[in-house]
Amino acid sequence: MSLMRRDAIKLLGGIGGAASLGLPLSASAQAKRALDIELLGFALDIHVPGTAAVFEGIQALPGYAAPKVARIDQIRTLTSNLVAGSTEFGTPGPTGIFGADEQGSDVKIIGMYYRNTDLVFVVNTDKVKSYKDLEKPENAVAVNGKGDITHVMLLGPLIKNGVDVNKITVIEIGGSGSRMRALLSGRVAAVPIHFDQADEVAKQGPYKVFFQPWEFYKIWINEVWAAKGSWLKNKDNARAAVDLIKATTLAFRRSNRDFNWFVDMYHKYVTLPDAKTATPQSLKPFWTQLSTTMRAWPDQNVLTAADFKDLMPLYKAAGDITGSIAIDQVVDSSYAEQAMKELGRQGL
Repeated sequence: MSLMRRDAIKLLGGIGGAASLGLPLSASAQAKRALDIELLGFALDIHVPGTAAVFEGIQALPGYAAPKVARIDQIRTLTSNLVAGSTEFGTPGPTGIFGADEQGSDVKIIGMYYRNTDLVFVVNTDKVKSYKDLEKPENAVAVNGKGDITHVMLLGPLIKNGVDVNKITVIEIGGSGSRMRALLSGRVAAVPIHFDQADEVAKQGPYKVFFQPWEFYKIWINEVWAAKGSWLKNKDNARAAVDLIKATTLAFRRSNRDFNWFVDMYHKYVTLPDAKTATPQSLKPFWTQLSTTMRAWPDQNVLTAADFKDLMPLYKAAGDITGSIAIDQVVDSSYAEQAMKELGRQGL
């Protein structure tokens, strides 16, 4: 058995795995299908379970080989690839999917890659002392893409604090690492970046966190599992969708209960320069915040149309959608519901 195969079985083995599914290990070793999956460019703390599920968990289930994985910096590009059918599964933000489907596409949101977000809004405090300062043309705000989820995330607190969002200078910079560097170089005055990146930025100058979405929104949906609706009509593809969410959920459950496993997966998959040498002591506060405070990795990984109800007005305010399509035409929770039914209490 290869090292990768042993790692995959270990991933699920600690939380139930092939054996608890009633499958002999020889069956799970007979890998057949390699899924095509696209992920966004950077992998950080919040991405650890989902990334581990992609690279190790899927192939621990019977009938799957290691997936073919590509990383895409721009959320818009990832969404376009799903629309075109050039990838089978992807993890874009939901606004682009709603916008594409309003234009006649048929991409379905089928589950959570993680819940909420560890993106925080960081500003240069020499330039930005209040939300209203963001209306000044010289105080540019960098987001992944105009109208996408990194842009929409900012609108709630900006509107609440009396900012005219039409006066904000918004530029597009794909990838949180690239946005972080733009902030440090002085090219922009404010960015959404991940909180572990914000921790590093704060050590390097007059920067602070202005806004944490999990304190403002009842639920925030940042990256989702998505696939083309017509493709999902094939029963084998529908089966793959269920299994993908099962692997993701098992990884969620293990991350919530096994800090040492989280540390191991962090060292393997996080893309920060010093990830491989990060100590358990340095990671414990981030893990606690993600698992407990933010509840980023739900044991019951079902995303429903109702979860989007309060967010749709912000999606419209960002200009990426018109609201002309019903939420339940885009969000299909049936694959996640089937996955939870098959998992039951496994891994809890």
